[in-house]
Amino acid sequence: MDIGIAIKTLRKRKKISQKDLAKECNLSVNALCNIENNISFPQKSTISRICEVLNIPTSYLLFFSISDDDIPNDKKAVFDSLNSTIKNLLLDSID
Repeated sequence: MDIGIAIKTLRKRKKISQKDLAKECNLSVNALCNIENNISFPQKSTISRICEVLNIPTSYLLFFSISDDDIPNDKKAVFDSLNSTIKNLLLDSID
């Protein structure tokens, strides 16, 4: 699971600076940087606050967090065929 990369992707898509997101989530910029670089994993309350500030459902963030390691080998072909389409639909819905 790459939740940090997902947060960074969605934050940039929303054109919110790391500093502004950290401030709105009551985090230090350093703490948010560590989350975005997958050095630390955010608490559930932090994930909820990030999603609230980004104005996205938590499920969107969790979907963007799915990595290849999370998918069973027998399901990878199906996931790979749908992944980019679903991500594009989700991104279009949050703009």
